[in-house]
Amino acid sequence: MSDPNRPYDPDYGEQPPPAYVPAQAPGTPVQPVGQPPGEGYTQPVTSGTENPRLGLEVGRYWAGAAATVLVAALIGLAATFILESVLGLDVHSQLDLSGTGSDLMAWVVAGALFAALASVVLYLFVLSTPRPRSFFGWVVVLATVILATVPFADRADIVPAILAAVIWIIIGSAVYSLLTGTLSRTVVQRT
Repeated sequence: MSDPNRPYDPDYGEQPPPAYVPAQAPGTPVQPVGQPPGEGYTQPVTSGTENPRLGLEVGRYWAGAAATVLVAALIGLAATFILESVLGLDVHSQLDLSGTGSDLMAWVVAGALFAALASVVLYLFVLSTPRPRSFFGWVVVLATVILATVPFADRADIVPAILAAVIWIIIGSAVYSLLTGTLSRTVVQRT
């Protein structure tokens, strides 16, 4: 993720910083590196503001984000169905935002909301931070850890809490991998 010897990430179009060139007056002859000695060489003078920034192909990004929301919701649905209906295990219930009173729908809504919020956070990081993937990774990991430990807070049965934590870890991993994959296909450089 973070390499101190390479503070840029070529996967997202970032380029290494330019080599240090002492400031010179415009039109001053400069001998380019690797060129034979001669006259008439000039170095273009830059203002230093041509640092490219990252942007997104917005339509494709949000299509990938919508697909991630669908996958996260289906993970919640599949995990709850398999664990409760097929295996007969009890899973720690989530806050029921669906209003149905069903654990199944509560997990579907929880997974979808997690993915939707993560999509918005990643979008904002791309527009505002220098290393959006690193910041996003930390946010998703910390949010997943918090959500995975919440079932243990009420001192309920240990098995349902462990199953809920495993579901959150799977949802968090899927959301991170899908959204960063979407980012790598939709990020562009703007000048």
